Amino acid sequence: MLWSDDKCISLAISFVKSLRCVKCGTQFDPRKVVYSCQSCGERLDVTYDYEAIGDRISKDVIAGRQEAPCLKYGLLLPIFDFNKVPTLGEGATPLVHCRRLGEELKVGELYVKDETRNPTGVFKDRATVIAANKALELKKEVVSIASTGNAAASMAAYAAKASLTCIVFVPEDTPVGKLSQSIAYGAKVVQIKGNYDQAYDLAVEASNVFGWYNCNPANNPFRTEGKKTLAYEICEQFDWVPPDWVIVPVGNGCNLAGIWKGLKEFNELDFISQKPRMVAIQPTGADTLVSAFKQKAESFAPIIPRTIAGALAIGKPRNYLKAMKSLKESNGIAESVTDEEILQAQSLLARTEGIFSEPGGAAPLAGLIKLVRNGVIDSRDRVCCVATGNGLKDPEAPLRIATKPTPIAPTVEALRLLDVARI
Repeated sequence: MLWSDDKCISLAISFVKSLRCVKCGTQFDPRKVVYSCQSCGERLDVTYDYEAIGDRISKDVIAGRQEAPCLKYGLLLPIFDFNKVPTLGEGATPLVHCRRLGEELKVGELYVKDETRNPTGVFKDRATVIAANKALELKKEVVSIASTGNAAASMAAYAAKASLTCIVFVPEDTPVGKLSQSIAYGAKVVQIKGNYDQAYDLAVEASNVFGWYNCNPANNPFRTEGKKTLAYEICEQFDWVPPDWVIVPVGNGCNLAGIWKGLKEFNELDFISQKPRMVAIQPTGADTLVSAFKQKAESFAPIIPRTIAGALAIGKPRNYLKAMKSLKESNGIAESVTDEEILQAQSLLARTEGIFSEPGGAAPLAGLIKLVRNGVIDSRDRVCCVATGNGLKDPEAPLRIATKPTPIAPTVEALRLLDVARI
């Protein structure tokens, strides 16, 4: 149950006001199935009664709670029935002070928010638990989602916990580490001959035709809300004085938008007095948002993505407007990095700090290295990179720049011929 300083708050209470279009402002009933604005077609944002929330919670109350984030921060989430939250223990991930890595990069205070520790190995679990909760509240029996692999595995796990039928749409080049997760959790896997953007369009169409609950990132307005909990945790872990920069990898843009919204909310509630600048990092082979941001364009030009960072291989960012607003409101920046830079960053993070992140999750570190080199981020700044997914999601990636071991005879004589014997 949720507690304020002196009273117990009902399991059924909610401070959600509406679903509001981020473009035209049209509002919709949050207790009905609505995915996008029926007036202009844009994405929806969840609005809350922050004054009422502020009367019931404080920093001390939040800091004293030990539940999973979906319950701990429940008043700031679109949950109408807390009995229908199929949590797997997502969130509460460590904030790692990377001293050795910071010294090597000449960054005074470098931290990594290690989201590889989530139940399915990825930050998307924060969003998926909310999506599964909404499916149960709306009395839906089938959930569907398109994914490069991570969101599919996450949705499959939470659907299993919630006794929901799960249908996932993934591209044909989905890494086996991600594909096998969805299969193991019992999802019905539809692997298409095409890329993520094509899988996304098919998932939307199929959901409409068959009446499935559409849990697609960006398409489902409630998923972004779950990602706010990452921002809440960062504020707490930094003792309510957030870092100067928060660097995140961007595909659809939901992660960026969710984290920024969480920071804004804590600022509005006077839990923090300053907000970080947001940094969006994309691979050069899937840099639609970065290109548009640098060109100050009102819209983006879709591309066919080509990158080793499969989690970011998205040519049409579906949460574009929310992501761009997040960058502008935070006085943020956007930068692209090459696949080679991503792989080098992945290796550097693993061998200096023991954090094995998939290529997409290592992209923020690659971006940091580039921004420090270019003088954008100062050595005196406090920086937090978000490592979004576990390296075992795509185990083949590190081998692209590493030397594979050659089997030897099980003898000391054979061992003497290797470099390892000369350490």
